[in-house]
Amino acid sequence: MNLSPRLKWKLNRYTRQLRERLEGVQSFFQGMWSQQRMCPACRALVDRREKVCPLCNERMTPFKGGAMERLLSTFVPEQSRYSVFLLSANLLLYVMTLIASMQATGGGPGGMLGSIDGFTLVRFGAKYGILIRLGEWWRFITPIFLHGSLLHLGMNCWVLYDLGPTVEGLYGRQKFLVLYVASGAAGVAASYLWYPDSVSIGASGALFGLIGAMVTYGYRNRRSIGDAVRHNFVRWAIYGLLFGFLMPGLDNAAHLGGLVAGMAFGLLVSDVPSLTSPAIAFWKVLQVVVALLVALSFVMVALHPLNLGG
Repeated sequence: MNLSPRLKWKLNRYTRQLRERLEGVQSFFQGMWSQQRMCPACRALVDRREKVCPLCNERMTPFKGGAMERLLSTFVPEQSRYSVFLLSANLLLYVMTLIASMQATGGGPGGMLGSIDGFTLVRFGAKYGILIRLGEWWRFITPIFLHGSLLHLGMNCWVLYDLGPTVEGLYGRQKFLVLYVASGAAGVAASYLWYPDSVSIGASGALFGLIGAMVTYGYRNRRSIGDAVRHNFVRWAIYGLLFGFLMPGLDNAAHLGGLVAGMAFGLLVSDVPSLTSPAIAFWKVLQVVVALLVALSFVMVALHPLNLGG
């Protein structure tokens, strides 16, 4: 049967589109049934059937029980688990400080924005130069997890929710946690040097650290994806700094300190998964040290409630 050129063209186009769709479906099912998956800690590709990563000994299935595991993985994906933990810590501490502030002031939440009074923030570990000079070193760590109002918390949690999983997926859990806490502490230190006697809190230094690490990653990877990452996160940095300079009361010293620390981290630390035993052990130990340092810092706050008047 002779077909007109126009009908032949339509038939060829339909056949090509159908072939592309079939190839897409095939790729989808191949991905579903792939024999390998990425370790959430060291990001190495291991056999899907493995319960524990053979390289870093991290559990591949953090939650036991098939149905419960699938349910929790739906809400807390493996590649963003630490981001969710940090979000939860910020929220928990805000609720605790809000309750304490209401008890201290004898009233309800501080307006519609749920503001926390300065006395309560210092009680819970805010940066306060006078107490730092008296030896309370832990106040370089604890302010990272405190927020002064519902708006403050919401803005920082939104940024962490948006950026955290990207950085965590790129560097892996262990490096991500070290980056977050180290950048946050660097931001508090910069704030202390710039505004030594002010009260300061917030995760913005840590968040700028995430931005700084991604900016450096974009410059180190001179490919199309690196260019896209660099341009995107440079815009984040510029908008964040401009917002900090234009809005009164924001601590741009902490922003700059965290940004510089994050860029330094990106220069010194590779995003390539750690595959040698010494490197894997190093990051696992460093992660534990950082987590214990954060916990110890809040313990020290609880053990020193009366130093406020000193």
